[in-house]
Amino acid sequence: MIWGNFWRDTAEEPGMALIFLGLAGAFLITGFFISRKKTWLAFLLPILLCAGGLIGVDYWIFSPKEKARLAIEECAAAVGANQKAALFPHIAPELASEVKVKIDWAFTQADFYHAYANDIKLEMNEFTSPPSIQATFFAGVRFRAKSGIIPADRWNCVMTLTFEEFEDGNWLITDYETRPIFSGGNP
Repeated sequence: MIWGNFWRDTAEEPGMALIFLGLAGAFLITGFFISRKKTWLAFLLPILLCAGGLIGVDYWIFSPKEKARLAIEECAAAVGANQKAALFPHIAPELASEVKVKIDWAFTQADFYHAYANDIKLEMNEFTSPPSIQATFFAGVRFRAKSGIIPADRWNCVMTLTFEEFEDGNWLITDYETRPIFSGGNP
């Protein structure tokens, strides 16, 4: 079990493994310059192949956590571009019907021109059925109110989203919670 987590964690965050491979490569190159024996360089090829493989896996294969992070970033970009339709592909159908009213209300009240999601912390729970990921992060939007009813021009919160894996392999938002931290008005 521990080796399964080791390999999965290395594939998701290959930085430490790449540092280790870089140090091993530097050791082999130093050995070559000291001894002038080409056998040191022969051992460098497998290290380069391993490093290239790790970089390739990290680049081409999205882990569940990377899919959740990408969905959060795409949702923030959609709100910042005032594109409410781009939010719904990331929301599970049963939650979409519930939040559609809230999303429609927000987009009728304001024009959004900036949104962000910072300090995203992801925790995967493989013991639930289906597996889930809980994402907690700081989120905020800047907007222009369409009427004088809303006194603020920004809204910030700590947001917690729950992603679940569906049969088609997509990770969709199935639950959410927001805790406002600051609502600022015009200076």
